[in-house]
Amino acid sequence: MSHTLEQSRKKQPMWFFEHNYVYFRELFPEIIELYSGALIYKDKLKLVKIQCLEVSRYTTLVSLDLTFTACPQISPINMHVRLYHDAQLADVISYQNITPLVAPYFSKDKNSTENHKRQANILLYEILSGCTNSGLVTLGSMETA
Repeated sequence: MSHTLEQSRKKQPMWFFEHNYVYFRELFPEIIELYSGALIYKDKLKLVKIQCLEVSRYTTLVSLDLTFTACPQISPINMHVRLYHDAQLADVISYQNITPLVAPYFSKDKNSTENHKRQANILLYEILSGCTNSGLVTLGSMETA
């Protein structure tokens, strides 16, 4: 699997925020103008549905729903992601209705292995990079009533 990152350099601690934003813009170029309706990504394995929840001057809050169509026994994934357009970052703020996701630097145990915020953002990275690298892309938009 090819990556745009050089494997020889060390990744910065928050590399996934930047890469998630880039992948969002690559998969869904019209996401900045998304005010209603839904954006859809579909391939042989999965269906990803993006819906706008909130728009402000510099950010967009979206809901990402992932369903594995080829494996219906796998539970769907739902997360809310805030896109920071001025900083070009994407941050998972809610995962499977767990909110708020607390970053380790705000928790009492800074060395916690249960860093849910980091894990949720890395999961988002894996989802988006998998969609980008699959090569079997069907993109579209769908208006909701």
